[in-house]
Amino acid sequence: MTAKKDFFVGVDARCLNTDHLRGMGKYVAEFICHVDAPASMRWQFFGDRPESQFHAPAGVSASTELFDFRGHRFHAWEQIGLPLRARRRQVDLLHCTATSLPFWQPVPTVVTIHDMLPWRSPLNGYAYWYRHHLLPSAYRRAAAIITISESSRRDILDMWPWLAEKLHVIPHGVSDIYLDAGEFPRPDSVTAIIGNARYLLYVGGAIERKRFGWALRVYEALETTEHKLLVCGFGEAERRAAMATLAPRLAGRVSFLPFVPERYMPGLYQHAELILYPTLFEGFGFPALEAQAVGTPVLFSDLSSLSELKGPGAEVLPADNLDAWVETCRRILSHRLGPGRGGGMGYGRAWARRFSWKESADRHLRVYRSAVRRAGQAPPACLDDEWPDP
Repeated sequence: MTAKKDFFVGVDARCLNTDHLRGMGKYVAEFICHVDAPASMRWQFFGDRPESQFHAPAGVSASTELFDFRGHRFHAWEQIGLPLRARRRQVDLLHCTATSLPFWQPVPTVVTIHDMLPWRSPLNGYAYWYRHHLLPSAYRRAAAIITISESSRRDILDMWPWLAEKLHVIPHGVSDIYLDAGEFPRPDSVTAIIGNARYLLYVGGAIERKRFGWALRVYEALETTEHKLLVCGFGEAERRAAMATLAPRLAGRVSFLPFVPERYMPGLYQHAELILYPTLFEGFGFPALEAQAVGTPVLFSDLSSLSELKGPGAEVLPADNLDAWVETCRRILSHRLGPGRGGGMGYGRAWARRFSWKESADRHLRVYRSAVRRAGQAPPACLDDEWPDP
């Protein structure tokens, strides 16, 4: 086998083809931006919403193709449109970044399975067949599989133990902006809503497993008049619905933030007295890592992948022990001295640096190499020596 000089990677980039980047979009943008590869490596991004914004990773040699596809928007696009375009573009490898992938794989295909949440929901008919039959068959055909935590690896192998040989754990990293030294400015959006008031921050959104209701119970039980509760992660319609059902006694004490761009999140975390993150399940859990990186205590439970994010700024509590959550909040509030000065900034940042996007990118390239080898092809020259198999 003669190695190619260049390497052309196709990416299912639907998570970048959206108004606002969220967890999966952050994952794709970050690891691609941190790939330290020669100029002979190129990317081809595929998205499904020509009418929407596309967040291209900065400084990356890439082409972008946004196309719709007739039939069911998601399934037809990923099962027929995506592999067809990948073959037409003659990519050397296709990376499906958001758990789903096509059964038809005309080029070596890698998939990232973030977690097993899609299999925890009851489904019937076609949706059940697609989730429980088509996708597992497609995983069997994939050249390599990536997941993002040891917790997710265990869950995947509990359901499909025959994937063990091709399954690779590559944790996410912490974005560089959270690792800057010193204090971050308080976001203007916070000051516009609550002035200079001190605040607790709930991060997670309206999904039931994120437990916004639990955060409200904790905050109300604190009976604090000095602190507001700021809520982050709700869409516009969700904000309206939540405000409409808020108890009158919490009026003026609980405020909902509009979408906060990533560049303002370090300041939002750091100026909070503490972070309430009562989620019951996460494939990774960015807020638990990011809050600790800027020196703000974060409260969560020892569940799923969060067990792997217990750093010096974490307060790990029983999920359903309200007294423990309230007493821990009171203890933290009585000792907090201001942004980043609670004693954990330096330790938290040093610990958070273990989660490196550069390391994640390097390990992705190793998986790419193993994938093309599994498919019976010679690894491209840019991967042949520098990036050994994982």
